[in-house]
Amino acid sequence: MHLNQHDLDKLHKQWFHPEQEKKDKVLRNEPVLIKRIQRDYDKLEDLAAERIELVEGALQLARHDLEQVDEPGGGGASTSRSSMPGRYSRMHKRSIYAEDDDILDDAALYEPPIKQPRKRKERDENENEPLYCYCRQVSYGEMVACDGEHCPYEWFHMDCVGLDAPPKGAWYCDDCLAELHRRSPPAVRKSSTSGHSHKKLKRKKDSLTPS
Repeated sequence: MHLNQHDLDKLHKQWFHPEQEKKDKVLRNEPVLIKRIQRDYDKLEDLAAERIELVEGALQLARHDLEQVDEPGGGGASTSRSSMPGRYSRMHKRSIYAEDDDILDDAALYEPPIKQPRKRKERDENENEPLYCYCRQVSYGEMVACDGEHCPYEWFHMDCVGLDAPPKGAWYCDDCLAELHRRSPPAVRKSSTSGHSHKKLKRKKDSLTPS
């Protein structure tokens, strides 16, 4: 089943919405596609974790070789592995790319993975980072701020809200916009959703996320 980008954005937003009712609705409407997405997300997460382990292993080997070189008479066999980084890197790249090829076609149908149960413990330095957006992830890439005074999310990833460019004037997320319409008279509603100034788009710092 092929969906256009608008439908995929809408499906993505509903599936990762914090309200369970919306998630249940999209699961009823698109059970096959959701299960397929869930399965491929798990594969992508496993591959990302494996890459991290490979990098950490390579760093440990490099540190070990450097320690051996620093020791008297340690510049011989101990440097044989570190002297061939290209070969070591290509061996692991081939094993990873072989697994990647199995899911490239499926991954092209939807946005990159946002939030999934973590199967491996994250790095300590990322544990205390604040979470934003409907997907409840750390900041990365270009993000847009909601002008709602009491918005629980504050910042949103542009991909998650279907934006390709900075919005003009005030911008509200769906939740704040619904609350604004519920509480405000018609005249205030119109002024709150229009404007002539160009809203600034801030770039949040990049975070280490699975790719």
